[in-house]
Amino acid sequence: MAAAGLRKILSVVSGAHIEGRELIVEYSPVSGRPPQLLDSIVFAPEGELHVVDGVGRFLRLLRAGRVVAPPDPYRLARNLALAGRLAARCRGARVVLDARSRYQRALSVWTESGLDEIEDVMDFSDEPEELVVRKRGVHTPIRIPRSSLVRFEPSSREYLEIVGLSTAPR
Repeated sequence: MAAAGLRKILSVVSGAHIEGRELIVEYSPVSGRPPQLLDSIVFAPEGELHVVDGVGRFLRLLRAGRVVAPPDPYRLARNLALAGRLAARCRGARVVLDARSRYQRALSVWTESGLDEIEDVMDFSDEPEELVVRKRGVHTPIRIPRSSLVRFEPSSREYLEIVGLSTAPR
């Protein structure tokens, strides 16, 4: 039984590349909707929950692609090029992705000094003296004085976050 809010999406591994300190794995859903899904995997710092989850997805990806896993996948944090090559060898493997809908909120703020795009907004309040913006993962709110504020516009986008992966049935 699938967890509430999870979608199972039959997909094919279509590529992999490194962006900064992350391995980005690309998937093409068999149904064509959405046209492409991306999974971001980091290998450090060891012990962090998101790292353990990502390394688990990476190992299941290698299993689906019939690629031998390295003895210590966390050491790939020091050799991301190898992680990228291993993931690229899985191209064409069929997998079932567990994906959950997520929303990312942003705020465009025009001030006397220009335009600022604030990502990962948890919430904001339009106070008489200032605009107060709270960002996800940041304890101190951003305070924009009303005297320099021209206007602001909130926005949001929905995306699918990959939270699990398994080998597709043959």
